[in-house]
Amino acid sequence: MNFMSGPLEKAFAFIQSWPAFRVFRHRDFRLLWFGALISFTGAQVQMVAQGAYVYDLTGKKTALGLVAFFSMIPVTILGPFSAVLVDMLDRRKILITTSVILMIATVFNATAASIGTLTFVQILAIALIGGLVQTVEPTSRQTIVREVVGEDDLAAAVPLQAMTFNLARTIGPAIGGILTAAFGIAVCFWVNAVSYIAILYAAIALKTVVPPGARRGQPIKDLIFEGMLFTWRDSSLRTLFLMEGTLSLFGVPYIFQMPAIAADQLGLDPAGLGICYSAIGIGALTGLVTIATISNRPFKTRIVGIAMFTFGLALTTLAFTKSIYFAAPLFFVTGFCQIAQFNTTNTLFQLLSPKPFAAEFLACTSGPSRASPPLAISSSAASATSSASLPPSLSVEPLSSLAASLPSSIEND
Repeated sequence: MNFMSGPLEKAFAFIQSWPAFRVFRHRDFRLLWFGALISFTGAQVQMVAQGAYVYDLTGKKTALGLVAFFSMIPVTILGPFSAVLVDMLDRRKILITTSVILMIATVFNATAASIGTLTFVQILAIALIGGLVQTVEPTSRQTIVREVVGEDDLAAAVPLQAMTFNLARTIGPAIGGILTAAFGIAVCFWVNAVSYIAILYAAIALKTVVPPGARRGQPIKDLIFEGMLFTWRDSSLRTLFLMEGTLSLFGVPYIFQMPAIAADQLGLDPAGLGICYSAIGIGALTGLVTIATISNRPFKTRIVGIAMFTFGLALTTLAFTKSIYFAAPLFFVTGFCQIAQFNTTNTLFQLLSPKPFAAEFLACTSGPSRASPPLAISSSAASATSSASLPPSLSVEPLSSLAASLPSSIEND
């Protein structure tokens, strides 16, 4: 034990010496980080199997859109209420409860897949349950991280926290594609069910005291609209909100059609579908490392503008690509640019918002990235059905004009 602890401690201390990874000195952050990584990886493994299964079962691109719609519509409708719940309830208990609910729901689908009775309606029902959970889980987790690391390490913690999801996007889809091709979809559902144990353990083992919201006496309607009103009245927050909403509405929905893009446009099997998802994940992971490395530099507004423009250019090119050898680098670019824009915007939101209002602002300002896609899913699916698999729905010019309108006053935040 003593022999191994020395080298391991030195290696960990060396990693912590890197500016981008110094936040790992916080024990509870490490627990949350690794727990989320394992849980997200399981979800990505299931995503590949489920997408391939739905498209093979129905043969319809609109079915893929419906699954995404059911998983996101709760955030669109109930998102503003999530801040109220997060402020009024114990955030650690929220993480524990949501993990248990997701585990039970996944076990239900895994059992049905194992005995061959999994239907499209059951998948939609579980997607809806998962969407309901997502109205409170991300906001709870992000506000806990803010308490765990403190204000000094927040700028580095935001991209590193998001790295868990995008590292999972790198390895999870590849594993899911291989498992689906070799053993079928049921194994992937079971892998996801077991993975929730990690985040459940992390939530239980937290030592940081997470204080509840301090304004429970306010009317609920005031709590719901407080973050919205402040965001809209503040010119910097309003501009960032509109920029993120534009990319979410016109750019992100292509991901929901990935099984159709892989099968019809690129001619790939489930293993190839996993490669497509992994290319996006590798790009996103690279983007996160880049953003974390330069988190203290005054480049944030320029990062947002350049990332949005480049994303639109890559996605437009991807609409005319028929080979995986050309598509994979483009998937890498879209993953890099999307995460660079979203996480830089997330950091700016948290740095510009008053700490007592953190939950309200996170619920409000994360709305575009989680709630806009349902508005675009139907049209993108219809476009994909009538023409190419990839809906060419992104216009680059509105993105670049919105980026140019960002006020210079937040450049140094």
